Amino acid sequence: MNFLEAVFSFLFGDGNPNYNLEERRWKAIGTVIKNNKGSIIAEQVAPYLDNIDRYNKENEDYILPVLTRFNGNPEVSPNGELIYHFPELQVTVQESTQKSISTYLRERLYKFSEAGSNKIMLAIGLGALNFILALILGSFLKDPSIVAQFGGFIAFINSIYWLLLGYAMAFLGVPLIRYFVVQMRNGKIESRNSERKGRTELLQDKTETIQHKLEYASQFANQAIIQQSDIAYTTEKDVLEQEIEQADKIDQEWQKRLDALDN
Repeated sequence: MNFLEAVFSFLFGDGNPNYNLEERRWKAIGTVIKNNKGSIIAEQVAPYLDNIDRYNKENEDYILPVLTRFNGNPEVSPNGELIYHFPELQVTVQESTQKSISTYLRERLYKFSEAGSNKIMLAIGLGALNFILALILGSFLKDPSIVAQFGGFIAFINSIYWLLLGYAMAFLGVPLIRYFVVQMRNGKIESRNSERKGRTELLQDKTETIQHKLEYASQFANQAIIQQSDIAYTTEKDVLEQEIEQADKIDQEWQKRLDALDN
């Protein structure tokens, strides 16, 4: 990062570190579902969601976006407990293994600046110098004889003096305000991270209710592996048509697995 880039970073920051938060969220949830062979309980994805409050926590309405995105289905246990299975994520072309994943969705904290400390100090020094020079210039411009002596150029400087002073103040004021904004944002991020992390404890404690739900969910856990021999393409049909037909084959394979579970 050169000096001009460092000055820009000092003034305006370096953007949102969580610009891809939603992408990370859904990728993590999809991995959780696949790691559990397509059958989960709500508590397993709760650490990756933010739409949980005291009103929907008990009835598990917060999992509706997950069901919608991954075409999941709820199932009710004999004890009235809910589990969720996702047939489309139970189909794979090869046997999958457990993928490592963070236990909760962790937002990244904002940094005041990506510039090095030396360049930040230089930027602060430049801002301080601008401000001091603006004050010195203002003291000279208060003397009408100096303005008259140097003529039109000084008169022009005098006319835009408040603009120059405002620029010098903004050069230091904007980063100062941004510093407190960054602290406020990071405080909220840490609070959300703490809430998500707290939801992992409920799953780790494995109360009797959680244990029953996990056991019932395991009955729907499955992995349908589509062999290469089950997939065939031909040049006589459009690729899109063939993809649709292959999807039908996958559905048929999944139905066979369901029938096997019923038996």
